[in-house]
Amino acid sequence: MPMQRSSPRGVLVSLLASVLFASIFYLTAQLSSSAEVVWAWRVFVTLALYLLALWHPGAREALRVLFRRLRARWWMPLLALLLASIVGFQLWLFMWAPMHGHGLDASLGYLLLPITLVLGGRFILHAPVSRVQWCVVALALLAVVVKFAATPQLSWVTIVICIPYAVYFVLRQRFGLDGPLVFGVELAVMSPVAAVVFLTATPGPLPLPEVAGLALVGLLGGIGMVLYLGASTMLTMPVFGLLTYVEPVLLVGVAFVLGERMQGADAVVYLILAVALALLGVEGFRAARRRPSDPDVSAAE
Repeated sequence: MPMQRSSPRGVLVSLLASVLFASIFYLTAQLSSSAEVVWAWRVFVTLALYLLALWHPGAREALRVLFRRLRARWWMPLLALLLASIVGFQLWLFMWAPMHGHGLDASLGYLLLPITLVLGGRFILHAPVSRVQWCVVALALLAVVVKFAATPQLSWVTIVICIPYAVYFVLRQRFGLDGPLVFGVELAVMSPVAAVVFLTATPGPLPLPEVAGLALVGLLGGIGMVLYLGASTMLTMPVFGLLTYVEPVLLVGVAFVLGERMQGADAVVYLILAVALALLGVEGFRAARRRPSDPDVSAAE
């Protein structure tokens, strides 16, 4: 397996995805529909974007290649079903948690996710981890320890974000299911469930502003997920994992806008994470400056 390298473009794609997810977090809080209805809309709108992409001959060829890969081993369709189940549940949980008082539990899960991604990438995918990245991991662990010391409890919401989501990304990359159309196939697998949810959970005709809000959440969610999964293919797993810290930091800003305030050691936790992100940004800038003169990297591109 060739050594994967991270690209500056991958960093920008990951950051943009985090901004879009934070926007969805805010918009969801403004809707009156249930998390299940919002999830169904997001599945349908995002799937529609993928179907439009199939008009391009290259996309259709990529889909054929994906189906050949799924047929190569008898267990590959089962793996694809597992991945679709994991990401479908995560999409729903992202809507459900802030609506039911588990926003902080979800934030902690996203704080832990980069650590599990870095460790999974290092010890399962054998991806390189620089000294600066190990330093960032250490700071992240320190932040989590401070968080646990202040609130010594671990919600199921936290656990089902940081562990299954890491498994999802590691398995995608390990078995070559990280192509641009894989998520579209996963959405197609989810769509029957989304249809049942839409028919049973929608209370009746929705007002036009609510429909517009649901469509916007679906559109931003589709674009954000495409960018997020695209970043996972342009970055090594450790760098991808570390960059996912940007999203929970942005979610803190959204929480401020929605009227929430930090309590206890939260300010210390996010100060530590801010230092970690600054270190990661400096390393990314230095790597971007070295990149044009690196013949190995140029050849890989």
